[in-house]
Amino acid sequence: MRRVDRLRTAHKVFGSGPGRRWETEELNHALVLRLASEFQGFARDLHDEAINAVVVAVVPGAPGMQAVLRIPYAAARRLDRANADPGTLGKDFGLFGMQLWADLESRYPARCVTWNRTLEILNTARNGIAHDDRSKLARARAIGWPMTLQSVSRWRSALNGLAHGMDETVKEHLERMIGASPW
Repeated sequence: MRRVDRLRTAHKVFGSGPGRRWETEELNHALVLRLASEFQGFARDLHDEAINAVVVAVVPGAPGMQAVLRIPYAAARRLDRANADPGTLGKDFGLFGMQLWADLESRYPARCVTWNRTLEILNTARNGIAHDDRSKLARARAIGWPMTLQSVSRWRSALNGLAHGMDETVKEHLERMIGASPW
């Protein structure tokens, strides 16, 4: 998150007076893209850790066989080709026999729906920026997510909670699956 923090610090250059939103629009877009990419990197790393836990449990002490068993998990992973949206996360972590969103909801009932919806909106904004699709940016803005520093802070807070929740939920699932703590 240091990269996100460095971009946020750049806002100080523009001050807090009138016109600030106009002057910082591109910086806000960069923050949205960075935040989405950092979360996707987290999700991919968590998926890698889960793969490692499973293959080491299945064939301990056999690095050659472990490498072979990693292949189907990595080959099927959508996070390498698509956004880290709720559907992609559900399918990728479903490779371990879990229902990610149902498991998150049972563990974090008050927050799960918000995390899911916030992640969807972030990816709508991300795609609007990355593909220069103003209709997607307008959709995000219309439901209360303009491309501002305040929105970035809200997304970041929700993603921090989701990341923690995913880490705990995946760990708990893998513990039941392999009979030991994966990390």
